[in-house]
Amino acid sequence: MPLGALAEMPMGTAPASPAAIPTPLPPTMKGDDGSLGLVDFKPARVEADGTKVFNLTASVIPWEVTKGTHVNAWAYNGTVPGPVFRVDLGDKVKVIFTNDLPEPSIVHFHGLQVPADMDGVPGLSQPAVAPGGSFTYVFTATRPGTYIYHTHFNDFDQLDRGLYGAFIVEDPKAPKVAHDYPVIVSSWRINSDSENYFSINGKSYPETMPLEVKKGDLIRLRFINISGTEFHTMHLHGHLMKVIARDGNPVTYDDVENTINIGPGQTVDALVKADADPGTWMLHCHVADHVMNGNVMPGGLITALHYAGTPDTLLGMETGMGGASHGSHPPLNFWETLILGLIAGLTIFIGLPVAKLRNVSPQAMSLLNSLAVGVLFFLLFDVIKQASEPVQDSLHVWMTGGGDANNFVLLTLVFVIGITVGLVGLVYGTKGFLKSAKEASSSNPLALSLIIATGIGMHNFAEGLAIGQSAASGAIELALMLIIGFGLHNATEGFGIAAPLMQAQNVKWRFLLLAGIIGGAPTFLGTIVGYSFVSPVLSVLFLTLAAGAIIFVISEMLHVARRVGFVEIGVIGLALGFLVAYGTDLILSAVGA
Repeated sequence: MPLGALAEMPMGTAPASPAAIPTPLPPTMKGDDGSLGLVDFKPARVEADGTKVFNLTASVIPWEVTKGTHVNAWAYNGTVPGPVFRVDLGDKVKVIFTNDLPEPSIVHFHGLQVPADMDGVPGLSQPAVAPGGSFTYVFTATRPGTYIYHTHFNDFDQLDRGLYGAFIVEDPKAPKVAHDYPVIVSSWRINSDSENYFSINGKSYPETMPLEVKKGDLIRLRFINISGTEFHTMHLHGHLMKVIARDGNPVTYDDVENTINIGPGQTVDALVKADADPGTWMLHCHVADHVMNGNVMPGGLITALHYAGTPDTLLGMETGMGGASHGSHPPLNFWETLILGLIAGLTIFIGLPVAKLRNVSPQAMSLLNSLAVGVLFFLLFDVIKQASEPVQDSLHVWMTGGGDANNFVLLTLVFVIGITVGLVGLVYGTKGFLKSAKEASSSNPLALSLIIATGIGMHNFAEGLAIGQSAASGAIELALMLIIGFGLHNATEGFGIAAPLMQAQNVKWRFLLLAGIIGGAPTFLGTIVGYSFVSPVLSVLFLTLAAGAIIFVISEMLHVARRVGFVEIGVIGLALGFLVAYGTDLILSAVGA
């Protein structure tokens, strides 16, 4: 199309047709109006003075970015992006925001002219909205254009989880178009510290939807870049795009492009005349790694302008560009998840047969005992680190104005109680295993073995939570790697349970079965719980109970080491045990667990 033809497109000569508000659709469906899977936000009510009231809720939902790639998205009203606000110029707007997320959040109306106390900046214009809380935003839409609403709390994390959407203030003088398409470009960090998946309206290619046109149509593209860190260069094949607005402000000069550069937080409105040879014309980001899903091409920011009545060949590009096939990995069902948890728990029995060894020299006894202590030392280090993270995160949220101190106080209290009960409670709770209350537990290897199994079992419950959560979200590869890593952990932990029993006479297999169930079954139970929900309080409780128990166990096993002697051999075994446990932990780190 000649540049002159684009320059003659009407810029304010006819009023826009009112946008129809469709019935909300599942995010993977497309409405007859060509809504590209987005849902227009319908007001909950209109008050007597004409104020349009919207209920906006942030919550955690399962979301399939592309086939086989599932995440627990943080979403507004159950969809990514959130529903599209479409209001008229001069409308009074009231947004009642409810936070059902596990941490504070807030809503910023990006680019809109709002009162200072409605600006959605934590600590500056308002306190962040704590989990379970709500806040009401009230303002008037005084300027037409394309804007954004998004979180402004813990931006780097929450934006890339899905907390954003389009806010459109309709212009009565806008050019009349056949279709008005919001194109919301966003990023995800999936098992990565950097943005490695990119989506258009919440989906990555090949799940993106084409923009439908008829020959001669004039359409409006509302590009929004809400990636946390990335610029995007959106290129349309076979057509020219006339930029009519940037960041909601009209462009008064001729700006005709086929590739539009959009920075994080920017919006660009462009008109496109469907006057090319009818067919399927690619629309994509020209940054090479933005058209990949992880390291698989094609993917990411690819869609197309598709002319009605012609074959839709968008999906054919997956083969034509030589990309890998996208296998489908829906969330595992309940029974499949049970099998995963069972496998992880059973591996604890690998190390238990060591208890049946007899005629072991004192040197070998010292080495084996210290190997077990080394494993337990690493386990203690790992458990304390995991249990501390939610407490430290809640402290950070509180100190940065993200809410009150209640969550921090609760988690700290749970941490203290868990350590205390795990350490002191087990001392008194295990007296029943001893021949008399006056005996030291180190003189009863059966009791010591069960104490070790109990502490390990509480730790393994927390590991099961991670397995169940991965299976429920559809992260199958991660779930399988967790099985391998936790399975190796459990095998070394089984040896820790068995080591004290080498001093006992005629340890029966049924006792080893009992110890294995106490230590391994919680992995299975944790998997079931994790498949349903994950609670930071529950995780901290079981981890700290395990830590207290492990501290007690280590002290008892050091008594055993002193009796056996051979300090030099014991130190070597201690180092080897720690390193073996650390090696199994590296497998989990390799997959971002």
